[in-house]
Amino acid sequence: MKTKILLSLAVFSLTSYVHAQSKLKKEAEKSVSIGGLQIGTKAPGIQAEEWLSEKPDMKGKFIALDFWGTSCKPCISGFPHVNELHRQYKDQIAFIAATTDESPEETYAFNGPVVEFSSIMQKPKVWKDFNIQGIPHMIIIDPKGIVRFSGNGHDVTDQMLNDMIAKYGK
Repeated sequence: MKTKILLSLAVFSLTSYVHAQSKLKKEAEKSVSIGGLQIGTKAPGIQAEEWLSEKPDMKGKFIALDFWGTSCKPCISGFPHVNELHRQYKDQIAFIAATTDESPEETYAFNGPVVEFSSIMQKPKVWKDFNIQGIPHMIIIDPKGIVRFSGNGHDVTDQMLNDMIAKYGK
């Protein structure tokens, strides 16, 4: 009888341990994002030092600021995803790649994936205003200027955007 109880406890403990480890692994695989603005707060104005592309029509649209740098491999690997989102949502969301930590020459010489959405150079103060402490980082602002997402752009999904547009759009 004692053996059955001990064996049952051992199996239960092992099962609990394996479950906890798999849960921790899943949490560790999620994107980590540092800084940004608190969701539900008013966003500061967007101040472009220089538009590297045509200035997008932002009137009445959500704005997705994708903060990045030319030496940031995770930022660059996210461009195809953001390009796809831009193609799907360009009528509702103005996607803008925002860089500041390089010289304009470095940004113009960037030889990575094509950025199909708008792009700006910003003064370092803007990154401070948006509390950007690490990249990649995306902030999505609704048409009323309220932050609705602050995190890694890799985590933005169609479902998330559709829900946001339905809830906070016009």
